[in-house]
Amino acid sequence: LGGRDRNPLRPTSDPDALLLTHAHLDHSGYSPVVVREYSCGVYATLPTRDLSELLLVDALSHLEGPPDYSNEDVMRLRSVEEPVEVGVDFSIGPVRVTPLNAGHVLGSVMYLIELPDGPTILYTGDVNNANSRTLRGASLPGVEADYLIIESTYGGDGDVHPSRKKVERKFISDIRATLRAGGRVIIPAFALGRAQEVILTLISYLDSGLLPEVPIFVDGMIREVNRLYSLYWTWLRPELQRMVRASRRNPFEHRMVEEVRSREEILEIQEPYIVVTTSGMLQGGPVLHYLEGLAGDSSNLIYLTGYQVPGTRGRALLDGVRVLELGEGRRVPVRARVEFADFSAHADQNGLLSLIHSVSGLREVLLFHGEEEKMDDLRRKVERRGLMAYAPRLGERLILR
Repeated sequence: LGGRDRNPLRPTSDPDALLLTHAHLDHSGYSPVVVREYSCGVYATLPTRDLSELLLVDALSHLEGPPDYSNEDVMRLRSVEEPVEVGVDFSIGPVRVTPLNAGHVLGSVMYLIELPDGPTILYTGDVNNANSRTLRGASLPGVEADYLIIESTYGGDGDVHPSRKKVERKFISDIRATLRAGGRVIIPAFALGRAQEVILTLISYLDSGLLPEVPIFVDGMIREVNRLYSLYWTWLRPELQRMVRASRRNPFEHRMVEEVRSREEILEIQEPYIVVTTSGMLQGGPVLHYLEGLAGDSSNLIYLTGYQVPGTRGRALLDGVRVLELGEGRRVPVRARVEFADFSAHADQNGLLSLIHSVSGLREVLLFHGEEEKMDDLRRKVERRGLMAYAPRLGERLILR
């Protein structure tokens, strides 16, 4: 992508095709460069196509240093993309590919790749086998593969997600206490996936009477992503689909939910309210505006809802830092209460093991997308259950026969 964290790995040979699992930039971010330099086809679901375009264009305005791609490169993607659907196989030359539901974010898929006279490979991308408020979890009944390439974000021995019901109850209890005491709530959230889970959770508890009726303001790119979730409502879990069919309305619309038009006007409101805004790690976006206006008040609440990478402002808050540097000499004292809710969209170690052992015929499991210690933990667990497992190192080349 460019900027301080750039470390692109170029293909070792000219690719015939690019299979996008989902739109998050750690998976789609180099796709404009690959298409520009190699002129290969791109395969993605329609939600992934539209969401990745939105994220890629937005990223250009936030990068530090020269970007690797341009707006024109992003637009070129659309001209070469082939839409794919869950459960509908397609061919790339002699190779047969079947997309499978990954349960991670809207449009996310795994790919089952069958090579002629060669192995069958299942590549998960990011995967979640637990149902969420927006999506059905992934499952692999009856799937056969020689090799499974699976993520390991939460593959560590200590990685056990609490039940969603338990997470939501504490989340709502903390927010309710703040609102009843006259405070205001900032919920930083990732625009794609996390924000939609948070908004639907808030709406559900509002409708049940367990959350006070206060305005819920939505700001940042969450607004555009919500519209795409509404456009592709047939990708949502069956309960939401039935609601959309019956009501003919956007599932994120509610009498208490409104999009922000003026941040200054929101900050002038003295009554309790909730604002759900980007960015999820406090690295930029509208959340910085709300932090400046609200973080200094001890009656308010900042509720982090996703993993906070070391070195980010969100991680600093979690680690107890109470003066945030916002750049350009701005410093904000944080007197507001800080809480964290595990709204993860990744399978934990038990979930990963369940997915691994639901695939029949495996010769080897290859682990990626995780910290070294977590991958080693998961590898040992897989091997104890009688399967070969390996965690390749960055830049290592493997040949699967």
